[in-house]
Amino acid sequence: MREMELMAGAHAFGDGNHPSTRGVLEALMLIDPDAFTPINACDIGAGSGIISFAIARKFGCPVLATDMAKSAIETLKQNITQNNGTAITPIHADGFAHPEIAARAPFDLMVMNILPEPLLKLANAANTHLAEGGVLIISGILLSKESIIIQAYQMLDLELTTRIVIGDWVTLLWQKE
Repeated sequence: MREMELMAGAHAFGDGNHPSTRGVLEALMLIDPDAFTPINACDIGAGSGIISFAIARKFGCPVLATDMAKSAIETLKQNITQNNGTAITPIHADGFAHPEIAARAPFDLMVMNILPEPLLKLANAANTHLAEGGVLIISGILLSKESIIIQAYQMLDLELTTRIVIGDWVTLLWQKE
């Protein structure tokens, strides 16, 4: 498999070096594609698209990649063109507020690598857009904010299956019953 060259751009978070991004990539590696094969994925807060590319390459499924920053979407589009990311569809959206997200839901695999406050705000919408048996990976969580995030997501029909800590950052993998 050839190497990718991804531009992070001025406002496209995601060069792969941040502990929250590394946590998501590690969580994706832990998923056995023989036991769980998503056919529909969504990356909320996609930034440069590094996580979207990892999902598309590992599972061979289409990925809806969203970001609220227009500059991030422009960078993502350039990365898709440069790296033959035909399975990735970039969408400018704040959270789940875009008709294409609703049209493609429910998602078998969803990733949200964003800050704790938006993770809390989007918890119910994430649960609504996640398919039965689906996997949700959330990251961007400092250890000091972990307990409040866990409380919010445990209130939903989700089971915490994996916890990854890299430095002061936590990545949580949930499965919908």
